[in-house]
Amino acid sequence: MKAYVLAAGYATRMYPLTRDIPKTLLEVGGAPTLTHIMGRLRVLDGLTEVVIVTNKRFLDRFECWLEMQDPWVRFTLLNDETTSHENRLGAIGDLRFALEMVPLEDEDAIVLASDNLFEVDLRDAHREFLARGRTTMLVRRVELDGGPSPYNEVTLGEDQRVTRLREKPADPQTDLSAIAVYFFPRQDLALLDEYLESGNPDAPGHFLAWLVQRVPCYATPLEGAWYDIGSLESLAAARARFSVKS
Repeated sequence: MKAYVLAAGYATRMYPLTRDIPKTLLEVGGAPTLTHIMGRLRVLDGLTEVVIVTNKRFLDRFECWLEMQDPWVRFTLLNDETTSHENRLGAIGDLRFALEMVPLEDEDAIVLASDNLFEVDLRDAHREFLARGRTTMLVRRVELDGGPSPYNEVTLGEDQRVTRLREKPADPQTDLSAIAVYFFPRQDLALLDEYLESGNPDAPGHFLAWLVQRVPCYATPLEGAWYDIGSLESLAAARARFSVKS
């Protein structure tokens, strides 16, 4: 299995803090978020490579981070050649780029957004994915205030099968949401080109919403703290939590 970490965003909502440093390299609890993610990946059996996709603007920052890492697995750092929020490829566009540069061959994949900070042990979800052999996403309950959801919305049927996924619905019907940690069998990721012929290349939720209508997809509940570091407020909350743990 290969891991693909999507880290080519520009985090414009967090300016000026992220003007010169990517948000995944901001310090939380004594280490960058990306380092915490590596700790979660490190426990997975059979992981052969970690592919990190960044952009031309922040490439040198990631190169410096990579020089400080223990080479416990093969690391590959990719530059998608974008330079700004305006010409970005989007998360799904970057995933297709990464798969073209580092193909899966006979392996499956775990795909993660680099701004997800979570405390769950991924081994249970990995075992469920291997048993099912189908796309498996981590889901958790989120707080809603009665208005449009800032997250995606997941509806489950029998045996934890995902029957519907909507990206940021105006009228959320459930409080269950998939965080950006997905286990994919290689045959499902082979559908990316078909999706991108007319699909949104940005948020991964758009691709998942399309995918669940075509192939069986399943959910594994996420227990423990989770932070979607997309704002200064969520960064402050994550730092407070991990400072207490430290």
